Amino acid sequence: MLLRMIPRIAIFLTALAQMASGDVLYGVFCLFALAITLIPAIATGRLDAGIPLVLELGLLCLMITDMTLGNLWGFYRLPWYDKAIHLGSSLLVGMIGLLAIYVLDQTGRVRFHPWLAGLAILLVTLGVGALWEIAEYIIDQLFDRAAQTSPGMSEIDDTMIDLILDGVGGLAAALVGPYFIRHSHRTQVELRELADLLPA
Repeated sequence: MLLRMIPRIAIFLTALAQMASGDVLYGVFCLFALAITLIPAIATGRLDAGIPLVLELGLLCLMITDMTLGNLWGFYRLPWYDKAIHLGSSLLVGMIGLLAIYVLDQTGRVRFHPWLAGLAILLVTLGVGALWEIAEYIIDQLFDRAAQTSPGMSEIDDTMIDLILDGVGGLAAALVGPYFIRHSHRTQVELRELADLLPA
């Protein structure tokens, strides 16, 4: 429980700090992202319900590295920082896609051949990455931010490298994810509990 709450408190404090500094838009974005992580707990009435703990902590840590360290403390000024975060986020998206396929398989809703499952994970990760790049472009145009830039890179280089990293993260999740699920007893238990929460 404590492991889940500490990152959420840090994200909430980041939202307050951003609003206090005058960046209300980003503060609201932090609160919105935080609310999304609480949906499984709200839906089930249990604070410990949701995706497996290791992935939930990964998601919360990525949010902290982006919102608290990256934007609030200025780590995005480091040339490599943005790309490291982007690779981590694409790997996480791929793992969540894998878990969705696993849960559907456990409940008997969908049966995927392993190769098709891997291809689906890769394509979903690339699709989410493309939507993210489109969102960055729109935000830059509407609010005059610099979401599509990294130190020492042009906008097109930044976008293309991000999409390549999406592919690397999706491929890694497709290859490593099944091994992780097969050998993590705790994750298997959490996924079965998640499958039981879904309507029949």
